[in-house]
Formats: sequence, C-alpha cells, structure tokens
Amino acid sequence: LPIALPVGYRLQEYEIKAVLGQGGFGITYLALDSHLRASVAVKEYLPAELALRSEDSSVLARGAEQALTLEEGREQFLVEARTLATFRHPNIVRVARFFEANRTAYMVLDYERGQSLGDWWQTRQASRPLQEPDLLLLLHPLLDGLAQVHQHGVLHRDIKPDNISVREADGSLVLLDFGAARPASGEAVDAPRFLTPGYAPIEQYMGLNQGPWTDIYALAATLYALVTGQRPREAPQRQAAPHRHLSAEQAGKGRYSEAYLRAIDWGLQIRAEDRPPSIAAFRQALFAAHAGSLGLLEALAEDGPPVRRFDPRRWLPRSWPFTLKLVLALVLAAALPMSITGYHNYHQSVVALADAERRNLQQLAQATAGRLSQLLEDNRRVAAFLALDPDLVSLLQEPSEAGLQAVSRHLATMVATNPDLHLLTLMDASGTAIASTAAEVIGGKYAFRDYFKEAMAGRPNVTSIIIGAVAGRAGSYLAHPVRQPGGPVLGVIVMRLRAESIGAVVDASRSTEREPFLVDADGVLIHHHDAALRFRSLGSLSAPQLQTIQADQRFRRDRIESLAMPELATAMVGARREGHVSYRSTISKTEEVAGFAPVEGQGWVVGVTETRASFEAPLRRMFQQVLFSLLGVGLVFLVLALLLARSIVRPIRQLTAATEALKRGEYDAARVPVNGSDEVGALGRTFNVMIDVLRQRERERKLKDRP
Repeated sequence: LPIALPVGYRLQEYEIKAVLGQGGFGITYLALDSHLRASVAVKEYLPAELALRSEDSSVLARGAEQALTLEEGREQFLVEARTLATFRHPNIVRVARFFEANRTAYMVLDYERGQSLGDWWQTRQASRPLQEPDLLLLLHPLLDGLAQVHQHGVLHRDIKPDNISVREADGSLVLLDFGAARPASGEAVDAPRFLTPGYAPIEQYMGLNQGPWTDIYALAATLYALVTGQRPREAPQRQAAPHRHLSAEQAGKGRYSEAYLRAIDWGLQIRAEDRPPSIAAFRQALFAAHAGSLGLLEALAEDGPPVRRFDPRRWLPRSWPFTLKLVLALVLAAALPMSITGYHNYHQSVVALADAERRNLQQLAQATAGRLSQLLEDNRRVAAFLALDPDLVSLLQEPSEAGLQAVSRHLATMVATNPDLHLLTLMDASGTAIASTAAEVIGGKYAFRDYFKEAMAGRPNVTSIIIGAVAGRAGSYLAHPVRQPGGPVLGVIVMRLRAESIGAVVDASRSTEREPFLVDADGVLIHHHDAALRFRSLGSLSAPQLQTIQADQRFRRDRIESLAMPELATAMVGARREGHVSYRSTISKTEEVAGFAPVEGQGWVVGVTETRASFEAPLRRMFQQVLFSLLGVGLVFLVLALLLARSIVRPIRQLTAATEALKRGEYDAARVPVNGSDEVGALGRTFNVMIDVLRQRERERKLKDRP
C-alpha cells in the first residue's frame, strides 16, 4: 500500500493537494484550508521504519516491538507541536494548529512560498554572487529565530539547506521542518535512526548529550556547503580520518574573511565541547570581521551558553560563581589537610585492627584444634584400655557364647557411660564383626576398611569423619589392635565417635560474627554449622582424589561439589601450623578473613572465618563520630568563609553592574560606591574617574554637533 495520503484526501478541513516532502519522521503535504481558502503545509507523523499505512488510511506499527516506540514518538510529536505553536518569529515557520487522526498526529504550518536555500544559492551564485556582508545580513534574523527556539529548550536537529527556505516575497530566510525537533534534555533515544548525513554531528549518531551545539554543527555544515559547494563528510568518517576533511578556511580562502571561515570550522568541530556553546557565541564569531552588522549590545556582550537544567557544562569550574570558587578554596585549604590526616589515621587503625582480629581468629582456631586433639586422644586411650581386656583376648582366642555375652555387656556399658561414643565393635583377624553394640553390624565383613588394615598391622588408627555403610550415620572411627600378650594381633577393637560430639567442639567457637568449620586432608568440609555445606570441597579436587573418595564411599556421595574458594583451600589444606588468610567467600559473597590451625596427628584443619565488614564495624562507628565532629567544625568555617567571600565579591559585582549601566549610557547609575582603601577600592575610584571623563567627552561631542 502507498504510504502517503492520496491527493484529494480530506483531513478534517484540509484537502490534500500534493506531497511536498518525505523524510525519516514523516510526510509533509501541501493542503487547502477549506475554511480560509488558503494553502497550508500539513506535517504527518509517520516514521517509515516503525509504521505503515493500512487500507483505512490509519497508521499502524510494523510489528509488536515497534508499537511502544511509535506511541512514544507520537506523544513527543504532539508535545513538540504544542511547544512550536508558541513561537512567534518571522524567520521560524509558524505552527497554526495540531491534532490527532488516523491513529497518528498532524501539525499544520504556514505554507512558505519560495526556494530551498541550496537551490536559491546555486542560482544566485551563477548570476550575481552574494557578498559576505549581504549574506550575514540575511543570516542575522535566522540566527535570532534559532536562538529563540533554543531559549525555549528545543532543538531543531535537522538543519540543512533543504530545510531553510528563501521567501519568494522578500528574499528572507525561514527555518522549516521541525519534525525532528526534541527537547534539549540529554541523550536522544532515536539516534542514529533519523539524521541527515553530512549535517548531523557525532552525538546524533551515538545518541549522546545534545544541545544548542548540535544545531550549531548542522548550521555550520550548511554554511560549509554554501562555501565549498558540497556538504561535509559524515561525522563518523571525519572522526576516523580527520586529515581527509578540507576545512572551510582552506576551501574559501580569498573569497570570504578568515574570521567567517574560522567560525564555520569552529562550529564543525567533532567534539561537542569544542564547538560554540550558543548561537550568540557562534554569531559573534561569524560577524567578527563585520561587527558593524551587529547591534551595539550584541557587539559588546559576552554571551555564554544558555543555562539549562541538565547541561553538564554548568558543573565545570570555569562556570562557577566567583563566590563559590573562593569559598571552596578556603574550605579545602582547611579541610583537606584534616581529611587526609583523618583518613591516614583511619587506614592505619583498620590495618592494626585487622592484624589483631586475624591473630584472634588464629588463636581461636588453635584452641579449637587443641580441644579436638584432646577429644581424640582421650578416646584413643579408651580404645587402648579396651584392647587389653582379657575377655576380648579370650573371645578372640577361643570363641564361646558365654564369652561373647560377657564382651557384649562390657561394650554396651562403655557406650552407655561415654556420650561421645556411638558404637563399639570387636572384629576378628578376618575382619568379621563378632561383637558390637549395634546388632546390625554383627557378622559384617570389614576387612576392606583402611582402619582395619592399619590396626591389623599393629598401628592404632583414627579416620576422618565418614558415613557408616550400615547405619548411615556420620562419625570418626578409632581402631586399635587387640594382641595376645607377647604375641601376634588377634583382632581389632573399633569405636565410632559421634560426628555430633566433634561438631559440638567446633561449634563452641561460633558467634554472630564468626563461623567455625572443619576440613579433612583432602580439603572437604567434614563439619559446618550449615548441613547443606558439609561434604563439599573448598577448592577443586584432583581426579585421583575424586576416584578414591568415590571408591571407598566415605561420604555416601556420587560427587563432591566444590565451593570454588581456591585461596582458602591453598592456605588450609595440609597446613602444618596455624595461620590466617583473606579470601572472597562464595557463601557470604563478601570479603572474609579466616584463622586456621591443624589438629595434631590427624590431618584435619580447623578454620574460623569472619567477614571483613564485621570486624571493621566498631571502627567505622568511631570514624563516623569523628566525621560528624569534623563536619560541625567545617560548617562553622564555611560560614566564616562565606562572610569573607561576600566582602570580596560584593564590590566586584558592583563594578560589573556599573559596567552594564555604562553600556546603556546611564552614567549616573554607572558610578560605584567606594568604602574601602584596599586594591578593590582603588579600582572603584579609578572607574568613577573614567566615568566622569566619558561623561565630559559626551557633553563636548554634543556641543560640537549643535548648529
């Protein structure tokens, strides 16, 4: 379907007569106002990339993903139409009204009869070239109109020769097509969808902060096209290869003044901050060689960039009031040394506190490891004592029912009186459990267990925490050989320490800030307060380690997951002495410090960890108190600095006001009050003398002019 409305289509009181132009934002029609019988231009919001025309002439989004963007653009179109309708300037096209229809928005503008600036310029240069002063006089009202647009916080964003018309009636310039206009409020979400190559600055391609400098680039590019006969290369190409750009100063040398050409090159700078900040600054540069073409106030004024709410340039030091600069200098001179000293002291205190806390964690881990060693040693002695029991030796030498009952009663008594024990088992030389406090264990074959093999070789043995194959309960197994007096090993007495007893010793070090844990020789957590973390490794295990663990099924797990804390694993696994380590915890997701110590003769390592933030918290509270005190002192000093700055700045402001009055020719108002005898007072007296001299010369000039 055709995207433009057909000739003869009725749009409220407007009848479409022709299509004047079509761009990225929409279509412009020549229409007849049936009420006034006058020609008008009607701008329709219809971005071709986002929308299409349906059979009933309504505008629809091309897809669901474009619908929201299309709706937001229509709302923005109406906002800009409402803003543009408030403009009343002879060189800015007038918006008569705006409305919604066909599921889109329309803007009705005055129809300006004439030629585009590009076409007019080519015709004029071929017949009678326009001189620079005449061109400047032609540009002056157009610049004034664009400055008014900017003062309302609006950007045109599509200035080019085709959007500037030379009126047929009087040859004046008028700026057309505000379809791409947007508020000067930061990034443009539609970049780089709608722009004109060669006339669009780099910020329109990249969607960066836009302001008056954006229109200034496009206006400078338009003037460049008049000078050179061709538009500038695209901004991204110029940025990539700046040496390939022919400057206006080079292209127009000998035909235009250096000041005019340099002003164009200034407006064409790639970086926005390198361009004129306002139309007033750009106009002064363009007219520098023909200042007489400007008004007196324009020639004398030193305009800066317009004040805009979100303009980042407002925050640069060169734009700050002198009072603020002076106050900041005084405050910084006093507060900066105090702040540096306070921060240094705070940093040193944090370092000292961190060292002390690391030592505390290390000592706590060492004490916990000592208690674990004592628990294991006490139960080793119990196992050694049982191995010497004559009843156990007799049962292993000559098994009998009576002997079995006697040994079973003895073992049951030992378990009942020792809360740390879970079970006691007597195994013969073949590894068969012949007596046990757990009936389900009796008769089982355990010759494959490492602790049994070690004990049969005559070496007492203590295992890490493992999960039993029969009962499925976690514990540590202590195995001790049972010998015939002066003879060989007859069997093994095995006791299983409760994992809960070992965990209780470890958890005794736990507090709201500290978390203790226990790892075995492979770096696997064999105890942690959080049961979900048990039997997971601190770091990655090697393939042989994983095969061994899976083969003996000590943890009854198909796989051992890693907590991915290699710094902690490197420091703790296999540690032979106490120490501490800083690392990033994948559990708390914060920086932590851990003290650790090995359990003597066992291969276990106790760790006690604490977040760095927790042990720095008391010092931070103290630092905050000091900071509040510093702020209080700083506030008093700030008031004193303001009073001092005011005494310095007030006479400077009076001189500035007097200068403005002098520009207006108001000599009496230009005199400044002088109350001091310092350097500023001397300057004020000199200024008053100068005013008297100028007043007298003005009187003399008037007397000479009398007939």
